[in-house]
Amino acid sequence: MRFILTLGVLFSALVGFSQATWQQLDSVPGPGRFWAAATGNSTHGFAGCGRLQFSGVNNQVNDMYQYEAATGVWTQIPDYPGGVREGITAFTIGERIFFAFGSPFIQFTKNVYEYLPAEGTWEQKPDVPGIGFGFSHGFVIDDTFYIGPENGTNNVYAFNATTETWSQVASFPGGDRRAQCTFSANGKGYLGMGMGVFGGVFGDWWQYDPVSDEWTEIASIFPNADQAGATAVGDVGFVYNTGGGSFGGKQLFQYDASNNQWIPDALLPADRIANGSVFTIGEKGYLVFGEQTTSGGNLPSNQLWEFTPGADFVGEALNNPFGIDVQLLPNGETRLTSKTMLSNPEISVYGLNGKLISNKKLGSGYLNCTLDAFPSSGLFLVVVQDGSQMSTHRVVSTK
Repeated sequence: MRFILTLGVLFSALVGFSQATWQQLDSVPGPGRFWAAATGNSTHGFAGCGRLQFSGVNNQVNDMYQYEAATGVWTQIPDYPGGVREGITAFTIGERIFFAFGSPFIQFTKNVYEYLPAEGTWEQKPDVPGIGFGFSHGFVIDDTFYIGPENGTNNVYAFNATTETWSQVASFPGGDRRAQCTFSANGKGYLGMGMGVFGGVFGDWWQYDPVSDEWTEIASIFPNADQAGATAVGDVGFVYNTGGGSFGGKQLFQYDASNNQWIPDALLPADRIANGSVFTIGEKGYLVFGEQTTSGGNLPSNQLWEFTPGADFVGEALNNPFGIDVQLLPNGETRLTSKTMLSNPEISVYGLNGKLISNKKLGSGYLNCTLDAFPSSGLFLVVVQDGSQMSTHRVVSTK
């Protein structure tokens, strides 16, 4: 019973461990705006369009910018050829950059354009079927972009970038919505949150499996929000949640797929920024543009923030009477070594929900053994018990 209680205390302490770090970078040289779009490949980010002011007409723009992560330099590139857009979306397939849809003013559009950085030109692609989209976001799995639900039908469409053709896949089973958050990780797509077409704000999340062409509801996030953003970094999904509550509308969450739960991560260390664009360059996440909440009201922002996820592997000793060192090997296995001799050690690995993942009993001597790779990304507890003593290590893996 004492051991079970100890596990409960240790797991409760795991939340928030190995948090991401935020850093403000050079702002976009263009004016602040919101309801814009951004996406990135392995080296560069691309951002633009959006709305400059909330009230009035003719506030939409189509200027576009490129960010080089290695140098931190912004460069203006040719304007988006589809015209001024708010509620536009952007996505990356491989290294290819696409911007699509959006609204010039209270309407949906169907256009898709690819930006060719080497030539500095735009190339139009086939329109999406159906009535088009505005203020909607999709996700990419392999060479295919998925977008939905379509207003009034919950249709979901798939654009294959290799063949440059559209097809229809399984309809979205959740409520019809706009301003949803999306990302993809480990071969699955994720869609959630947003605002209902006829009102209401969502916190539910759904997973799409392209192999079975099925949607499955997963853990919801709280607070609900319709001005948030999401991306995946290193096959781990992150949501910048602008919902209220105790987090002040600027809480980063990461999704622990192995335990189907949202883990609170680092707070944005600045004013709340809503309706911004969240994207990835290489192994880092970014937040650009949006509405900055200040004491004087909401101001259009041209700020750029970068977040670096917590270490790929962290083994923190909570108590370590045996002097055990935890190391991650290049092949994904974990090596445990000790500075003292053990008599009959037993090594157990637990998931965040307390489920036993593996167990190994060893003979006497100095500890020098390897454990199989962790089954997924997430938080784990490695316990070495020898007689009445126990060594415990909190471990974070973003496999």
